[in-house]
Amino acid sequence: MAADLPSDARQPVSTRRVEAFTDGVFAIAATLLVLDLTIDGFDRATTNDQLWRELLGLQQNLLSFVISFLLLCFLWSVHVRQFEYLERVDSTLTLLNTVRLLGVVLIPFTTSLNSEYSELLAGRLALPINFLFVVAMGVAQWEYATGSKRGLVAGLSDETRRRYRTNGFVAVGLGVVVVVLAVFVGPWAFLAYTLSAILQRVVNRPARRARPAHDEAADR
Repeated sequence: MAADLPSDARQPVSTRRVEAFTDGVFAIAATLLVLDLTIDGFDRATTNDQLWRELLGLQQNLLSFVISFLLLCFLWSVHVRQFEYLERVDSTLTLLNTVRLLGVVLIPFTTSLNSEYSELLAGRLALPINFLFVVAMGVAQWEYATGSKRGLVAGLSDETRRRYRTNGFVAVGLGVVVVVLAVFVGPWAFLAYTLSAILQRVVNRPARRARPAHDEAADR
Protein backbone atom coordinates (compact mmCIF):
# COMPACT_ATOMS: atom_id res chain seq x y z
CA MET A 1 0.00 0.00 0.00
CA ALA A 2 2.89 2.34 0.74
CA ALA A 3 4.02 1.93 -2.87
CA ASP A 4 0.78 3.56 -4.05
CA LEU A 5 1.43 6.73 -2.06
CA PRO A 6 2.73 9.79 -3.84
CA SER A 7 6.45 10.31 -3.27
CA ASP A 8 5.94 13.33 -1.00
CA ALA A 9 3.64 11.28 1.28
CA ARG A 10 6.66 9.29 2.41
CA GLN A 11 8.73 12.35 3.31
CA PRO A 12 9.27 13.26 7.00
CA VAL A 13 6.65 15.66 8.36
CA SER A 14 6.05 17.61 11.57
CA THR A 15 5.44 15.64 14.75
CA ARG A 16 2.52 17.74 16.00
CA ARG A 17 -0.31 15.59 14.61
CA VAL A 18 1.30 12.34 15.77
CA GLU A 19 1.87 13.82 19.23
CA ALA A 20 -1.73 15.02 19.50
CA PHE A 21 -3.15 11.68 18.38
CA THR A 22 -0.84 9.72 20.70
CA ASP A 23 -1.67 11.91 23.70
CA GLY A 24 -5.37 11.43 22.99
CA VAL A 25 -5.09 7.65 22.80
CA PHE A 26 -3.17 7.48 26.09
CA ALA A 27 -5.72 9.77 27.78
CA ILE A 28 -8.70 7.75 26.55
CA ALA A 29 -7.13 4.42 27.52
CA ALA A 30 -6.32 5.72 31.01
CA THR A 31 -9.87 7.03 31.42
CA LEU A 32 -11.51 3.81 30.25
CA LEU A 33 -9.71 1.90 33.01
CA VAL A 34 -12.09 3.32 35.61
CA LEU A 35 -15.07 1.65 33.91
CA ASP A 36 -13.92 -1.61 35.48
CA LEU A 37 -14.81 -0.14 38.88
CA THR A 38 -18.58 -0.43 39.11
CA ILE A 39 -21.27 -1.08 41.71
CA ASP A 40 -23.45 -3.04 39.27
CA GLY A 41 -22.58 -6.31 40.98
CA PHE A 42 -23.28 -5.03 44.49
CA ASP A 43 -26.11 -6.46 46.56
CA ARG A 44 -28.26 -3.69 47.94
CA ALA A 45 -26.40 -2.78 51.13
CA THR A 46 -28.48 -1.64 54.07
CA THR A 47 -25.70 -1.32 56.66
CA ASN A 48 -22.19 0.07 56.70
CA ASP A 49 -20.77 -3.41 57.28
CA GLN A 50 -22.49 -4.74 54.17
CA LEU A 51 -21.25 -1.83 52.06
CA TRP A 52 -17.69 -2.26 53.31
CA ARG A 53 -17.81 -5.97 52.38
CA GLU A 54 -18.96 -5.06 48.88
CA LEU A 55 -16.18 -2.47 48.54
CA LEU A 56 -13.57 -4.95 49.77
CA GLY A 57 -14.78 -7.30 47.07
CA LEU A 58 -13.48 -4.76 44.54
CA GLN A 59 -9.90 -5.02 45.78
CA GLN A 60 -8.71 -7.08 42.79
CA ASN A 61 -10.35 -4.64 40.36
CA LEU A 62 -8.92 -1.67 42.24
CA LEU A 63 -5.42 -3.17 42.30
CA SER A 64 -5.50 -3.82 38.55
CA PHE A 65 -6.83 -0.31 37.92
CA VAL A 66 -4.07 1.38 39.96
CA ILE A 67 -1.33 -0.73 38.36
CA SER A 68 -2.54 -0.10 34.81
CA PHE A 69 -3.13 3.62 35.37
CA LEU A 70 0.31 4.22 36.89
CA LEU A 71 2.10 2.21 34.22
CA LEU A 72 0.16 3.96 31.45
CA CYS A 73 1.18 7.32 32.92
CA PHE A 74 4.79 6.14 33.03
CA LEU A 75 4.69 5.03 29.39
CA TRP A 76 3.13 8.36 28.42
CA SER A 77 5.88 10.27 30.25
CA VAL A 78 8.50 8.30 28.29
CA HIS A 79 6.67 9.20 25.08
CA VAL A 80 6.70 12.89 26.05
CA ARG A 81 10.44 12.91 26.77
CA GLN A 82 11.27 11.12 23.53
CA PHE A 83 9.19 13.46 21.40
CA GLU A 84 11.08 16.42 22.84
CA TYR A 85 13.97 15.28 20.63
CA LEU A 86 11.91 14.34 17.56
CA GLU A 87 11.65 17.06 14.94
CA ARG A 88 9.99 15.04 12.19
CA VAL A 89 8.28 11.69 11.66
CA ASP A 90 8.24 9.54 8.55
CA SER A 91 5.81 6.84 7.43
CA THR A 92 7.75 4.02 9.12
CA LEU A 93 7.91 5.81 12.45
CA THR A 94 4.20 6.61 12.20
CA LEU A 95 3.49 2.92 11.59
CA LEU A 96 5.59 1.88 14.60
CA ASN A 97 3.78 4.43 16.77
CA THR A 98 0.41 3.15 15.52
CA VAL A 99 1.30 -0.45 16.39
CA ARG A 100 2.41 0.67 19.84
CA LEU A 101 -0.92 2.47 20.32
CA LEU A 102 -2.72 -0.73 19.35
CA GLY A 103 -1.22 -2.21 22.50
CA VAL A 104 -2.17 0.87 24.53
CA VAL A 105 -5.87 0.70 23.60
CA LEU A 106 -5.94 -2.99 24.59
CA ILE A 107 -4.84 -2.23 28.15
CA PRO A 108 -8.37 -1.53 29.52
CA PHE A 109 -9.48 -4.92 28.14
CA THR A 110 -6.51 -6.88 29.52
CA THR A 111 -6.91 -5.05 32.83
CA SER A 112 -10.48 -6.36 33.02
CA LEU A 113 -9.23 -9.87 32.26
CA ASN A 114 -6.68 -9.52 35.05
CA SER A 115 -9.39 -8.39 37.47
CA GLU A 116 -11.99 -11.03 36.67
CA TYR A 117 -9.86 -14.07 35.80
CA SER A 118 -6.74 -13.71 37.92
CA GLU A 119 -7.17 -17.30 39.11
CA LEU A 120 -6.57 -18.51 35.52
CA LEU A 121 -3.16 -18.41 33.85
CA ALA A 122 -4.40 -16.60 30.73
CA GLY A 123 -6.06 -13.98 32.91
CA ARG A 124 -2.88 -13.40 34.90
CA LEU A 125 -0.66 -13.16 31.83
CA ALA A 126 -2.77 -11.00 29.51
CA LEU A 127 -1.95 -7.68 31.19
CA PRO A 128 1.83 -8.17 31.70
CA ILE A 129 2.19 -9.42 28.13
CA ASN A 130 0.22 -6.40 26.93
CA PHE A 131 2.55 -4.02 28.77
CA LEU A 132 5.63 -5.89 27.55
CA PHE A 133 4.39 -5.46 23.98
CA VAL A 134 3.88 -1.69 24.44
CA VAL A 135 7.30 -1.27 26.06
CA ALA A 136 9.03 -3.30 23.34
CA MET A 137 7.32 -1.31 20.58
CA GLY A 138 8.35 1.91 22.31
CA VAL A 139 11.98 0.74 22.30
CA ALA A 140 11.76 -0.29 18.63
CA GLN A 141 10.24 3.09 17.77
CA TRP A 142 13.02 4.96 19.57
CA GLU A 143 15.74 2.82 17.99
CA TYR A 144 14.35 3.59 14.55
CA ALA A 145 13.84 7.30 15.23
CA THR A 146 17.40 7.83 16.48
CA GLY A 147 19.07 6.22 13.48
CA SER A 148 21.86 8.64 12.59
CA LYS A 149 21.04 8.70 8.87
CA ARG A 150 17.34 9.42 9.20
CA GLY A 151 17.59 12.98 10.50
CA LEU A 152 14.44 12.74 12.62
CA VAL A 153 15.96 13.92 15.92
CA ALA A 154 17.82 17.04 16.96
CA GLY A 155 19.90 18.01 19.98
CA LEU A 156 20.50 14.40 20.99
CA SER A 157 24.03 13.68 22.20
CA ASP A 158 25.61 10.26 21.80
CA GLU A 159 25.51 9.83 25.58
CA THR A 160 21.80 10.64 25.77
CA ARG A 161 21.12 8.29 22.86
CA ARG A 162 23.01 5.51 24.60
CA ARG A 163 21.28 6.17 27.93
CA TYR A 164 17.82 6.02 26.39
CA ARG A 165 18.72 2.81 24.58
CA THR A 166 20.02 1.23 27.78
CA ASN A 167 16.97 2.33 29.76
CA GLY A 168 14.72 0.87 27.09
CA PHE A 169 16.37 -2.52 27.22
CA VAL A 170 16.20 -2.47 31.02
CA ALA A 171 12.44 -1.84 30.75
CA VAL A 172 12.02 -4.73 28.29
CA GLY A 173 14.01 -7.01 30.58
CA LEU A 174 11.85 -6.07 33.54
CA GLY A 175 8.77 -6.66 31.39
CA VAL A 176 9.92 -10.22 30.75
CA VAL A 177 10.54 -10.70 34.49
CA VAL A 178 7.02 -9.43 35.24
CA VAL A 179 5.49 -11.90 32.77
CA VAL A 180 7.34 -14.79 34.42
CA LEU A 181 6.52 -13.67 37.97
CA ALA A 182 2.86 -13.13 37.08
CA VAL A 183 2.51 -16.89 36.64
CA PHE A 184 3.13 -17.27 40.37
CA VAL A 185 2.06 -14.02 42.07
CA GLY A 186 -0.42 -12.44 39.65
CA PRO A 187 -0.60 -8.61 39.54
CA TRP A 188 1.90 -8.28 42.38
CA ALA A 189 4.54 -9.12 39.77
CA PHE A 190 4.23 -5.53 38.52
CA LEU A 191 6.13 -4.40 41.60
CA ALA A 192 9.25 -5.46 39.69
CA TYR A 193 8.85 -2.30 37.60
CA THR A 194 9.69 -0.26 40.71
CA LEU A 195 13.27 -1.49 40.26
CA SER A 196 13.50 0.31 36.93
CA ALA A 197 15.04 3.55 38.22
CA ILE A 198 17.59 1.67 40.36
CA LEU A 199 18.66 -0.64 37.55
CA GLN A 200 18.90 2.21 35.07
CA ARG A 201 21.10 4.15 37.47
CA VAL A 202 23.35 1.13 37.98
CA VAL A 203 23.82 0.28 34.30
CA ASN A 204 24.39 3.92 33.34
CA ARG A 205 26.89 4.63 36.13
CA PRO A 206 30.01 3.29 34.37
CA ALA A 207 29.37 5.56 31.39
CA ARG A 208 28.88 8.60 33.62
CA ARG A 209 32.14 7.91 35.40
CA ALA A 210 33.99 7.61 32.09
CA ARG A 211 32.67 10.87 30.70
CA PRO A 212 34.82 14.00 30.88
CA ALA A 213 33.44 16.70 33.18
CA HIS A 214 32.95 19.18 30.33
CA ASP A 215 30.72 16.65 28.48
CA GLU A 216 28.46 16.31 31.53
CA ALA A 217 28.24 20.09 31.82
CA ALA A 218 27.29 20.35 28.14
CA ASP A 219 24.39 17.90 28.58
CA ARG A 220 23.02 19.98 31.42
